[in-house]
Amino acid sequence: MVNIPAERRKEAESVPGGPLMGFKELFRVWQSPSRPDLKLRAERSKPAESGLLARASARSGRFQRPLAAQPGASSSRQDRRRYPNYLNLLQQASPAQPDALASDTTEHDPTILRSHNTKYALLILLLVALLVRVLTALPLQVPGYMDAYYYYVGATSLYRGLGFNDPFIWNYLDDPAGIPHPSHLYWMPLPSVLAYLSFLLFGESFRAAQLPFIVLSALLPLVAYAVGYQVAHSRRHGVCAALFAVFSGFYVAYWVTTDNFAPFAVFGSLCLLAAGLGLRDGRGRWFALAGALAGLAHLTRADGPLLLAAIYVALLIARRDVGVRSFLLPVLCYLLVMAPWFARNFLVIGAPLSPAGTTTLWLTNYDDLYSFGKELSWRTYLAWGWDSILRAKLHAAWINFQRLWAEALMIFLLPFAAIGAWRLRRRVEFLPALVYVPLLYATMTLAFTEPGWRGGWFHSSTALLPFLYAAAVDGLDALVGWAARLRRTWDVVQARRVFSVGLVALAVLLSGYLYSERVMVGRLGTPPWNQRDQVYSHLAAWLDEHAPSDAVAMVNSPPTFYYFSERPCLSVPNGDVETLLAVARRYGSDVLILDRNRPDPLATLYTGEIADPRVELWATLDDDYVGPVRVYRLRP
Repeated sequence: MVNIPAERRKEAESVPGGPLMGFKELFRVWQSPSRPDLKLRAERSKPAESGLLARASARSGRFQRPLAAQPGASSSRQDRRRYPNYLNLLQQASPAQPDALASDTTEHDPTILRSHNTKYALLILLLVALLVRVLTALPLQVPGYMDAYYYYVGATSLYRGLGFNDPFIWNYLDDPAGIPHPSHLYWMPLPSVLAYLSFLLFGESFRAAQLPFIVLSALLPLVAYAVGYQVAHSRRHGVCAALFAVFSGFYVAYWVTTDNFAPFAVFGSLCLLAAGLGLRDGRGRWFALAGALAGLAHLTRADGPLLLAAIYVALLIARRDVGVRSFLLPVLCYLLVMAPWFARNFLVIGAPLSPAGTTTLWLTNYDDLYSFGKELSWRTYLAWGWDSILRAKLHAAWINFQRLWAEALMIFLLPFAAIGAWRLRRRVEFLPALVYVPLLYATMTLAFTEPGWRGGWFHSSTALLPFLYAAAVDGLDALVGWAARLRRTWDVVQARRVFSVGLVALAVLLSGYLYSERVMVGRLGTPPWNQRDQVYSHLAAWLDEHAPSDAVAMVNSPPTFYYFSERPCLSVPNGDVETLLAVARRYGSDVLILDRNRPDPLATLYTGEIADPRVELWATLDDDYVGPVRVYRLRP
């Protein structure tokens, strides 16, 4: 028998429905501030048909709003004065989530995000995130891979007064006229702009370029905390989601280099969160903020408009009458943010966006991204054959699912996130994120099939991480609650805390292992981070001795080669020797560099099985990681 204080007993007796109903509801939802050791297990019960309890369980449409947002559901001033804590608790127990109050003993008060304790918790989370990001950034001495080198070189061009221009050509999809070539027509400009702004403050260096990405990626756990807290108004949910964002498995090394992972994760997740709050509250300012953030996300990644699409699909599904003004605000604010970039592109190429991006819809092989003079259209795609098309889509679907499972959910979070997402499916504030998941997956699988499974999904799914992590914590609570019904001796609150700590510990261990393997050791034939491109520095030194300073080289990764050599360069086209020579004649290239990552049509040239007097072997450099690197003198 649990002893209830006299003042609580009097309050229970005053509840509409009499003492019996009052004690029943106290046992169901009461979190007594005067008895922190009192742990009551919440049981589902049928809501009362009238009075306070009927108002607390009122529904509005298919998707539920919090009680305060439901028309006609607000409690009277007398009710709030007579039992304020009881009302606060009932307001958080929406029909869509009957177990919310049983998650832990933290008081479920909507004002908790403004409390001093929460501010301290957020500050500690920010400091922990910054510490982890700095510790993972310091071992990185170079950007690490082609995308990151591209954004870094773009920042140096801005800093040196060259504007948005590339000193190389890395693809031929838009039929470039020559070097220099207008930059950021395929990839978007914001990562380079962020690094450039850091250069203005700290000078040109890779360390300076890392700073904005360190700061942005350290903010992502705070977004995850806010999303996690929205699930059950519980600090434990928020802290667990935030720690998963700090120790995020495969992403740990990528947050702190000069790529679009960190900015897209922050802007994309905030966009989805703001849109959800707009659907819940019906306030236009949330929709305006969501549209502006969608614009920033588009300036970061070319698939950013999918976030805007998710907002409007969510509006249609939720059937919210938000008014014409709020309905138009997302797209208007998006256009306001994007207008300067659209204007720049109109001046440079005569269109708001380059057609090169949509050309990748018709890739039958990812290497055709680097093709020259090859038609890529719906006609050539259909000529590939329906059997090949179907196989490619199924392959992409399977790979993208594996990447969601292993990379975004760190393998062990998948079942928890699936259960949590199902439980949250009727929560209107999570609807934009729930819409964005299948929308992004379908786009990266059925539309941009080749670039999607080769990295597009990996990059863009970062916007979902806070929501996936929050859903995983909710799914964990549900599983523990179900298990506790079978094992009556379990302390549900304690069990949820223990399992939460266990999952966070797994995330820490997995993140440390993957970071060490990718950065320090190398894996599956991939060199360690700082050694994988050292051959380019050797090539730059060799060319300084043997070739003119204005010699244009054809290489596997032009941004990487330029980072080390600052020489104009071209991408090796995906074609045979005749295609190679056609590119050399058009763009004035007289040096060819091939390593084991050469295009398949040039394999026999690289191995020496065929010889062509127009492609003369000049030198061979041995590298411990990429094997022999052959330098050819071109005579087109």
